[in-house]
Amino acid sequence: MTRTEINVRKWSGWRVLCASLAVAVAGWVQAGGDHGRAPAGPLTALTRLSSAADLERARSQRLSMNIPVQQWRTNEGLRVYFWPNDQVPLLDARLIFDAGAARDGDLPGLASAVASLMDEGTLQRSAQAIAEGFERVGASFSASSYRDMALLQLRTLSQPTYRDQALALMREVASQPAFSDDAWSRQQESLRIGQRQRQQSPSGRGGLEFYKALYGDHPYANPLAGYATSVQKITPRDIKAFHARYYTIENAVLVLVGDMDRAQAEQTARDMSLALLPGPAAEPLPVPAPLKRGKRQHVEMPSQQTFVLLGELGLSRQDADYFPLIVANEILGGSGFGSVLTRELREKRGLTYSVSSQFVPMRMPGPFQISFATRADQADAALNLTQQILRDFVRHGPDAAAVDNAIMELAQSFPRSLVRSDAIASYLGLIGFYQLPTDYLTRYIEQLSAVTPGQIRETLKRRLHPDRMVVITVGQQRPTPAKDAR
Repeated sequence: MTRTEINVRKWSGWRVLCASLAVAVAGWVQAGGDHGRAPAGPLTALTRLSSAADLERARSQRLSMNIPVQQWRTNEGLRVYFWPNDQVPLLDARLIFDAGAARDGDLPGLASAVASLMDEGTLQRSAQAIAEGFERVGASFSASSYRDMALLQLRTLSQPTYRDQALALMREVASQPAFSDDAWSRQQESLRIGQRQRQQSPSGRGGLEFYKALYGDHPYANPLAGYATSVQKITPRDIKAFHARYYTIENAVLVLVGDMDRAQAEQTARDMSLALLPGPAAEPLPVPAPLKRGKRQHVEMPSQQTFVLLGELGLSRQDADYFPLIVANEILGGSGFGSVLTRELREKRGLTYSVSSQFVPMRMPGPFQISFATRADQADAALNLTQQILRDFVRHGPDAAAVDNAIMELAQSFPRSLVRSDAIASYLGLIGFYQLPTDYLTRYIEQLSAVTPGQIRETLKRRLHPDRMVVITVGQQRPTPAKDAR
């Protein structure tokens, strides 16, 4: 059998497998919207795949999954994304605000401060009363902040007695946080501890310096937790003003996934709309400027290991090159032990234990990064090799077999990522916040499968510039030799 025949058979085989996974998961997700019969779960759906003819028909149709996302806007202006699933008696709710660190302005750390205080008391309840309220109905709640967004997450039992209490408490926390002086004093100290820990970590310090060097005066340059000096300046008045501006109806997305019908979802969305503060969407962020030349920066830190981080501007969430680049990254450094970088740096030369590459898509282009740690005395050699590998990868691109394998791995893992309803809620949050098409999940494998080696080669040459990247190293340039133990 020739190599070409082997590749053709491998390609056919993985497409059939992906079709099987797609149909199995589709059977599960579609069952969530049908309350008139016993739904077919992931395992019972597989009984429909016992026939080879069925498999071939599934393969001949384009690989896809039918995940019917329902979307609407309330009269008050709240955008809602809903997917019903009655297989598990749970509801996952997400409130997502355009209120991440990119909105910090002159006070880096402000968005993080607001999110950290959301469950630290409301105008009616103490922090302890809030925690006990969620615990009493078996619900879990959390608040967090990222560069683009602030996120409130609730998971609760779907039985109305428990669900309605949990949702009412979520509305109260979202719309009426107290932001007391005492709570902020405690959180300030917690943020300062976290800042000190990042400054003492080679990877933490490297990440801070990388974003500053890559984004300059763009809002993405700010560290999520701010700086010690900026956090010290933040007052409860600043926190309340940020919440009043950004935690508003038209600046939010509500996601509901779970055991709830459309009428119940509409009532839940209406109640949330009436509770949230009125206000417009946030202003568009500026587009970050790409680097015109490479930057190299070393941070001296006592360590026998040197942390290396290099990269440039990468993808936005709505980027037309998204699928070719995630396939390319899977081959380069995203697939763990099977990646080009791991093979060359770890397996062949023993320069590092772990190396990876990633795209971090955000509303504006997020970074493309390669990172690893190595012995300080071989950091330059490892960096030079990494840069040469990247040059060769961009110049020649991956071969067809590598592309087929990467697509196979990504296509196999995607349906598994949709098995839990909270994972689907997270995906719907991305779809709503970044205004992706509502059929994004349904067409994901189809778009992934359409990527070709030629498309990847062309995209790499346009989007990656190995000689115009930020390079950050953290460690000792001349490490102290280990002392004789005698």
